Amino acid sequence: MSKEAAFAAVELDFTAEATRSAIEELGPPERELLRGYWVDRARGELTTALTFEFMLADLVEEDAPRELVTLAETAIADEHRHVDWCLRWANFIDNREPAEPELSGTRPLELDGASAHDNRLLRTVFGCCFSETVAVHVLERSHALITLPSVRRLNHEHLKEEVGHARLGWALAGWPALTVRDRQMLGRYVPEMTRLVRMVWQSSARAEHGGLHELGYLSSAIIDPACDEALDGVILPGLAKLGIAT
Repeated sequence: MSKEAAFAAVELDFTAEATRSAIEELGPPERELLRGYWVDRARGELTTALTFEFMLADLVEEDAPRELVTLAETAIADEHRHVDWCLRWANFIDNREPAEPELSGTRPLELDGASAHDNRLLRTVFGCCFSETVAVHVLERSHALITLPSVRRLNHEHLKEEVGHARLGWALAGWPALTVRDRQMLGRYVPEMTRLVRMVWQSSARAEHGGLHELGYLSSAIIDPACDEALDGVILPGLAKLGIAT
């Protein structure tokens, strides 16, 4: 299925009878919790879109290959579409007050002691090798619990795009133009990036609610082990294979 066809299918899912029935069966507390989750997720997607805009500018400044620039451009469009999907779900659950996301931050990440050049590399490595790789593992764990076809399709499309976003960071980390000094610098910041990705993904405890997991709700019971799995099984070993000390 093409990307365009997949998006059209997701749109149709919002009006499917099974989707309406699943929402109607929720009690008021569950509706409020689920709606709040999708609004919060929209906020995260909007903020991520902005971080990819920073990455795009960084890649252009560093004269990165066109393929990497294209991945960043695609990611920006993907994240804005994710915002729209999350808001559609939030408003589908309760449209009495239209959901509006807010940016969680408006400044590019800058790590202490890093030069302007260093930060341009660090932003993409952190945003993609770390955070987007964790996102892939989180959505994979969630996918196994989702039963509603409309949410399952949405999660599947989102997951495929997150894989593409993670690829951007790994492509940069493996870029032959990175010097030995660049790789050593990245290695020095691995502990700090590990701390930051845990803070981003694991610091906000979200209570488990089994029934809502089936509708795409991400609780800490899903997020925390997925983050650990990504770091221990993919991120740190992957960086080490690329000559970046972990």
